Amino acid sequence: MTQSSLGPALESGVNLLRGLTRRRSAVMEARHTADAWATAHPSLAAQLVASPRPGSPLVDYDLLIDDPSGGTIMLGVQVDDGASWLVDHATHWAASRLLTVDGTPVSVSEAMLMLRSLTRPGLSPQDELVRFCLLRDAAAKEQVSLDDIQAAADSFRKRRGLTSRDTMKEWLDRMGLSAEAFHDHMAASARDHRFRARMRAELGPGHLARHREHFARVRATWVLSEEPIDVAELHGSLGDRWELHLTRARTWSGELPAPLRETPAGGGAGPVSRDGRFLTGLITERQEAVADAETLEAAGQAAFDQWLADAAERAQITWHWL
Repeated sequence: MTQSSLGPALESGVNLLRGLTRRRSAVMEARHTADAWATAHPSLAAQLVASPRPGSPLVDYDLLIDDPSGGTIMLGVQVDDGASWLVDHATHWAASRLLTVDGTPVSVSEAMLMLRSLTRPGLSPQDELVRFCLLRDAAAKEQVSLDDIQAAADSFRKRRGLTSRDTMKEWLDRMGLSAEAFHDHMAASARDHRFRARMRAELGPGHLARHREHFARVRATWVLSEEPIDVAELHGSLGDRWELHLTRARTWSGELPAPLRETPAGGGAGPVSRDGRFLTGLITERQEAVADAETLEAAGQAAFDQWLADAAERAQITWHWL
Protein backbone atom coordinates (compact mmCIF):
# COMPACT_ATOMS: atom_id res chain seq x y z
CA MET A 1 0.00 0.00 0.00
CA THR A 2 1.30 3.48 -0.92
CA GLN A 3 0.92 6.76 0.95
CA SER A 4 -1.64 7.99 -1.59
CA SER A 5 -3.85 4.92 -1.13
CA LEU A 6 -4.07 5.21 2.66
CA GLY A 7 -7.15 7.44 2.57
CA PRO A 8 -9.83 4.71 2.51
CA ALA A 9 -7.97 2.68 5.15
CA LEU A 10 -7.68 5.71 7.45
CA GLU A 11 -11.38 6.48 7.07
CA SER A 12 -12.21 2.85 7.79
CA GLY A 13 -9.96 2.91 10.86
CA VAL A 14 -11.71 6.00 12.21
CA ASN A 15 -15.07 4.34 11.70
CA LEU A 16 -13.77 1.29 13.54
CA LEU A 17 -12.81 3.42 16.55
CA ARG A 18 -16.14 5.24 16.56
CA GLY A 19 -17.98 1.92 16.66
CA LEU A 20 -16.16 0.44 19.67
CA THR A 21 -17.95 0.30 23.01
CA ARG A 22 -15.84 2.26 25.48
CA ARG A 23 -16.63 0.34 28.68
CA ARG A 24 -14.08 -1.85 30.47
CA SER A 25 -16.34 -4.88 30.21
CA ALA A 26 -16.23 -4.64 26.40
CA VAL A 27 -12.44 -4.47 25.91
CA MET A 28 -12.09 -8.10 24.78
CA GLU A 29 -14.91 -7.63 22.29
CA ALA A 30 -13.21 -4.47 20.99
CA ARG A 31 -9.94 -6.35 20.54
CA HIS A 32 -11.68 -9.09 18.55
CA THR A 33 -13.32 -6.45 16.33
CA ALA A 34 -9.97 -4.69 15.80
CA ASP A 35 -8.23 -8.02 15.05
CA ALA A 36 -10.80 -8.71 12.33
CA TRP A 37 -10.19 -5.23 10.88
CA ALA A 38 -6.40 -5.81 10.97
CA THR A 39 -6.83 -9.12 9.16
CA ALA A 40 -8.74 -7.30 6.41
CA HIS A 41 -5.86 -4.79 6.11
CA PRO A 42 -2.74 -6.99 6.48
CA SER A 43 -0.26 -4.47 5.05
CA LEU A 44 -0.99 -1.99 7.88
CA ALA A 45 0.11 -4.26 10.79
CA ALA A 46 -2.63 -2.59 12.85
CA GLN A 47 -2.65 -2.72 16.65
CA LEU A 48 -5.41 -1.53 18.96
CA VAL A 49 -4.23 0.21 22.13
CA ALA A 50 -6.72 0.16 25.01
CA SER A 51 -6.14 2.48 27.97
CA PRO A 52 -8.61 2.19 30.90
CA ARG A 53 -9.10 5.46 32.72
CA PRO A 54 -8.04 5.09 36.39
CA GLY A 55 -11.08 4.88 38.63
CA SER A 56 -13.45 5.05 35.66
CA PRO A 57 -15.50 2.44 33.75
CA LEU A 58 -14.44 4.08 30.47
CA VAL A 59 -11.66 3.00 28.14
CA ASP A 60 -9.87 5.10 25.51
CA TYR A 61 -8.80 3.48 22.23
CA ASP A 62 -6.17 4.35 19.66
CA LEU A 63 -5.26 2.47 16.49
CA LEU A 64 -1.59 2.18 15.50
CA ILE A 65 -0.83 1.38 11.85
CA ASP A 66 2.36 1.17 9.79
CA ASP A 67 3.07 4.19 7.60
CA PRO A 68 4.29 2.97 4.17
CA SER A 69 6.71 5.91 4.04
CA GLY A 70 8.16 5.03 7.44
CA GLY A 71 7.12 5.24 11.07
CA THR A 72 3.73 4.71 12.68
CA ILE A 73 0.40 6.49 12.28
CA MET A 74 -1.80 6.79 15.34
CA LEU A 75 -5.54 7.17 14.90
CA GLY A 76 -7.55 8.42 17.87
CA VAL A 77 -11.13 9.59 18.26
CA GLN A 78 -12.06 11.89 21.14
CA VAL A 79 -15.70 12.18 22.10
CA ASP A 80 -17.09 15.69 21.61
CA ASP A 81 -18.24 16.25 25.20
CA GLY A 82 -17.50 19.95 25.47
CA ALA A 83 -14.12 19.52 27.17
CA SER A 84 -11.28 21.68 25.96
CA TRP A 85 -8.34 20.16 24.04
CA LEU A 86 -6.01 20.72 27.01
CA VAL A 87 -8.30 18.75 29.32
CA ASP A 88 -8.65 15.90 26.83
CA HIS A 89 -4.91 15.85 26.26
CA ALA A 90 -4.26 15.61 29.99
CA THR A 91 -6.41 12.47 30.19
CA HIS A 92 -5.13 10.94 26.94
CA TRP A 93 -3.44 7.53 27.26
CA ALA A 94 -0.01 8.88 26.32
CA ALA A 95 -0.05 11.77 28.82
CA SER A 96 0.44 9.59 31.91
CA ARG A 97 2.14 6.58 30.34
CA LEU A 98 5.53 5.64 31.80
CA LEU A 99 6.60 2.78 29.55
CA THR A 100 5.41 0.14 27.10
CA VAL A 101 6.82 -3.41 26.98
CA ASP A 102 5.88 -5.61 24.01
CA GLY A 103 2.71 -3.56 23.61
CA THR A 104 1.74 -3.65 27.31
CA PRO A 105 1.51 -0.08 28.72
CA VAL A 106 2.06 1.10 32.31
CA SER A 107 0.90 4.44 33.66
CA VAL A 108 2.74 6.37 36.37
CA SER A 109 0.05 5.58 38.95
CA GLU A 110 0.16 1.86 38.12
CA ALA A 111 3.95 1.89 38.37
CA MET A 112 3.86 3.33 41.88
CA LEU A 113 1.49 0.58 43.01
CA MET A 114 3.58 -2.11 41.33
CA LEU A 115 6.78 -1.00 43.04
CA ARG A 116 5.11 -1.03 46.44
CA SER A 117 4.02 -4.62 45.77
CA LEU A 118 6.95 -6.14 43.91
CA THR A 119 10.33 -4.64 44.77
CA ARG A 120 12.86 -7.44 45.31
CA PRO A 121 16.59 -7.38 46.15
CA GLY A 122 18.90 -7.31 43.14
CA LEU A 123 16.49 -5.67 40.69
CA SER A 124 16.27 -1.98 39.87
CA PRO A 125 12.83 -0.31 39.75
CA GLN A 126 13.15 -0.25 35.95
CA ASP A 127 13.82 -4.01 35.87
CA GLU A 128 10.84 -4.62 38.15
CA LEU A 129 8.51 -2.63 35.92
CA VAL A 130 9.62 -4.41 32.76
CA ARG A 131 9.12 -7.81 34.37
CA PHE A 132 5.72 -6.77 35.68
CA CYS A 133 4.61 -5.74 32.19
CA LEU A 134 5.75 -9.05 30.71
CA LEU A 135 4.08 -11.05 33.46
CA ARG A 136 0.83 -9.10 33.27
CA ASP A 137 0.64 -9.58 29.51
CA ALA A 138 1.43 -13.31 29.74
CA ALA A 139 -1.14 -13.83 32.50
CA ALA A 140 -3.91 -11.78 30.87
CA LYS A 141 -5.79 -14.85 29.58
CA GLU A 142 -5.82 -16.71 32.90
CA GLN A 143 -9.35 -17.32 34.17
CA VAL A 144 -9.98 -16.25 37.77
CA SER A 145 -13.11 -16.28 39.90
CA LEU A 146 -14.44 -13.73 42.38
CA ASP A 147 -13.12 -16.00 45.14
CA ASP A 148 -9.64 -15.82 43.60
CA ILE A 149 -9.82 -12.02 43.49
CA GLN A 150 -11.09 -11.86 47.08
CA ALA A 151 -8.24 -14.12 48.22
CA ALA A 152 -5.71 -11.84 46.49
CA ALA A 153 -7.26 -8.77 48.13
CA ASP A 154 -7.32 -10.45 51.59
CA SER A 155 -3.65 -11.39 51.26
CA PHE A 156 -2.72 -7.89 50.09
CA ARG A 157 -4.53 -6.24 53.00
CA LYS A 158 -3.10 -8.64 55.58
CA ARG A 159 0.49 -8.06 54.41
CA ARG A 160 0.05 -4.30 54.77
CA GLY A 161 -1.98 -4.25 57.97
CA LEU A 162 -5.06 -2.87 56.19
CA THR A 163 -7.41 -4.91 58.35
CA SER A 164 -10.20 -2.41 58.95
CA ARG A 165 -12.50 -0.51 56.63
CA ASP A 166 -11.07 2.82 57.80
CA THR A 167 -7.42 1.87 57.30
CA MET A 168 -8.24 0.48 53.85
CA LYS A 169 -10.08 3.64 52.84
CA GLU A 170 -7.25 5.81 54.14
CA TRP A 171 -4.74 3.78 52.09
CA LEU A 172 -6.85 4.05 48.93
CA ASP A 173 -7.12 7.82 49.40
CA ARG A 174 -3.37 8.13 49.95
CA MET A 175 -2.65 6.10 46.82
CA GLY A 176 -5.27 7.96 44.77
CA LEU A 177 -7.14 4.74 43.93
CA SER A 178 -10.85 4.11 43.63
CA ALA A 179 -12.40 0.86 44.86
CA GLU A 180 -12.89 -0.13 41.22
CA ALA A 181 -9.24 0.48 40.38
CA PHE A 182 -8.16 -1.58 43.41
CA HIS A 183 -10.46 -4.41 42.29
CA ASP A 184 -8.86 -4.34 38.84
CA HIS A 185 -5.39 -4.51 40.41
CA MET A 186 -6.40 -7.48 42.57
CA ALA A 187 -7.89 -9.25 39.54
CA ALA A 188 -4.55 -8.81 37.76
CA SER A 189 -2.76 -10.08 40.88
CA ALA A 190 -4.97 -13.19 40.96
CA ARG A 191 -4.26 -13.90 37.30
CA ASP A 192 -0.56 -13.37 37.98
CA HIS A 193 -0.67 -15.87 40.87
CA ARG A 194 -2.46 -18.50 38.78
CA PHE A 195 -0.07 -18.03 35.85
CA ARG A 196 3.00 -18.29 38.08
CA ALA A 197 1.71 -21.49 39.68
CA ARG A 198 0.93 -23.07 36.31
CA MET A 199 4.30 -22.13 34.83
CA ARG A 200 6.21 -23.40 37.88
CA ALA A 201 4.42 -26.74 37.63
CA GLU A 202 5.10 -27.00 33.88
CA LEU A 203 8.75 -25.90 33.96
CA GLY A 204 9.89 -27.49 37.23
CA PRO A 205 10.47 -31.15 36.22
CA GLY A 206 12.52 -30.27 33.14
CA HIS A 207 14.62 -27.72 35.03
CA LEU A 208 15.31 -30.24 37.79
CA ALA A 209 16.37 -32.87 35.25
CA ARG A 210 18.85 -30.42 33.69
CA HIS A 211 20.23 -29.09 36.99
CA ARG A 212 20.09 -31.96 39.48
CA GLU A 213 23.42 -30.94 41.02
CA HIS A 214 21.94 -27.55 41.95
CA PHE A 215 19.13 -29.18 43.98
CA ALA A 216 21.16 -31.58 46.09
CA ARG A 217 20.24 -31.00 49.75
CA VAL A 218 23.15 -29.99 51.93
CA ARG A 219 23.90 -29.02 55.51
CA ALA A 220 26.76 -26.57 55.54
CA THR A 221 28.66 -24.11 57.70
CA TRP A 222 30.68 -21.23 56.36
CA VAL A 223 32.26 -18.12 57.72
CA LEU A 224 33.35 -14.77 56.29
CA SER A 225 36.19 -13.30 58.32
CA GLU A 226 38.72 -10.50 58.32
CA GLU A 227 41.57 -12.99 58.91
CA PRO A 228 41.99 -16.45 57.30
CA ILE A 229 40.37 -19.34 59.22
CA ASP A 230 41.23 -23.02 58.68
CA VAL A 231 38.45 -25.54 57.96
CA ALA A 232 39.37 -27.48 61.09
CA GLU A 233 38.30 -24.54 63.25
CA LEU A 234 34.70 -24.88 62.01
CA HIS A 235 34.41 -28.15 63.96
CA GLY A 236 34.92 -26.18 67.18
CA SER A 237 33.69 -22.95 68.73
CA LEU A 238 36.02 -20.61 66.81
CA GLY A 239 37.51 -19.66 70.18
CA ASP A 240 38.13 -15.96 70.53
CA ARG A 241 37.59 -15.19 66.85
CA TRP A 242 35.69 -11.93 66.29
CA GLU A 243 34.77 -9.72 63.33
CA LEU A 244 33.27 -12.61 61.39
CA HIS A 245 29.93 -13.65 59.91
CA LEU A 246 28.98 -17.29 60.57
CA THR A 247 26.24 -19.12 58.63
CA ARG A 248 24.82 -22.58 59.28
CA ALA A 249 22.22 -23.64 56.75
CA ARG A 250 20.20 -26.49 55.31
CA THR A 251 19.83 -25.46 51.70
CA TRP A 252 20.27 -26.40 48.04
CA SER A 253 23.79 -27.01 46.80
CA GLY A 254 23.39 -24.33 44.13
CA GLU A 255 22.61 -21.71 46.81
CA LEU A 256 25.96 -22.19 48.55
CA PRO A 257 28.95 -19.88 48.04
CA ALA A 258 30.76 -20.99 44.87
CA PRO A 259 33.74 -22.77 46.56
CA LEU A 260 31.34 -25.12 48.42
CA ARG A 261 28.85 -26.12 45.70
CA GLU A 262 30.74 -29.25 44.58
CA THR A 263 32.36 -30.09 47.91
CA PRO A 264 31.44 -33.63 49.10
CA ALA A 265 30.00 -34.45 52.52
CA GLY A 266 32.65 -34.13 55.19
CA GLY A 267 34.82 -31.93 52.98
CA GLY A 268 35.72 -28.29 53.28
CA ALA A 269 36.96 -25.36 51.25
CA GLY A 270 39.02 -22.29 52.03
CA PRO A 271 40.15 -19.99 53.22
CA VAL A 272 39.65 -18.20 49.89
CA SER A 273 39.40 -14.48 49.16
CA ARG A 274 35.81 -13.25 48.73
CA ASP A 275 34.58 -9.64 48.61
CA GLY A 276 37.60 -8.34 50.45
CA ARG A 277 37.31 -10.96 53.23
CA PHE A 278 38.11 -14.67 53.63
CA LEU A 279 35.60 -17.48 53.19
CA THR A 280 35.97 -20.91 54.80
CA GLY A 281 33.29 -23.58 54.59
CA LEU A 282 32.41 -27.15 55.63
CA ILE A 283 29.81 -29.56 54.20
CA THR A 284 28.32 -31.69 56.97
CA GLU A 285 25.80 -33.61 54.85
CA ARG A 286 24.91 -33.94 51.16
CA GLN A 287 21.90 -35.78 49.69
CA GLU A 288 21.31 -36.21 45.98
CA ALA A 289 18.33 -34.37 44.50
CA VAL A 290 14.95 -36.12 44.55
CA ALA A 291 11.81 -35.08 42.68
CA ASP A 292 9.66 -34.47 45.75
CA ALA A 293 7.17 -31.60 46.11
CA GLU A 294 9.63 -29.24 47.84
CA THR A 295 12.35 -29.77 45.25
CA LEU A 296 9.99 -29.47 42.29
CA GLU A 297 8.61 -26.23 43.74
CA ALA A 298 12.13 -24.79 44.07
CA ALA A 299 13.08 -25.96 40.58
CA GLY A 300 9.87 -24.50 39.17
CA GLN A 301 10.56 -21.13 40.80
CA ALA A 302 14.12 -21.07 39.46
CA ALA A 303 12.89 -22.00 35.97
CA PHE A 304 10.19 -19.34 36.08
CA ASP A 305 12.67 -16.67 37.19
CA GLN A 306 14.91 -17.63 34.27
CA TRP A 307 11.95 -17.56 31.85
CA LEU A 308 11.05 -14.06 33.00
CA ALA A 309 14.67 -12.83 32.79
CA ASP A 310 14.98 -14.22 29.25
CA ALA A 311 11.71 -12.57 28.23
CA ALA A 312 13.00 -9.23 29.59
CA GLU A 313 16.14 -9.59 27.48
CA ARG A 314 14.06 -10.10 24.31
CA ALA A 315 11.40 -7.46 25.04
CA GLN A 316 10.89 -4.28 23.03
CA ILE A 317 10.85 -1.52 25.64
CA THR A 318 9.90 2.13 25.26
CA TRP A 319 10.38 4.50 28.20
CA HIS A 320 8.08 7.47 27.60
CA TRP A 321 9.72 9.67 30.21
CA LEU A 322 13.13 9.69 28.47
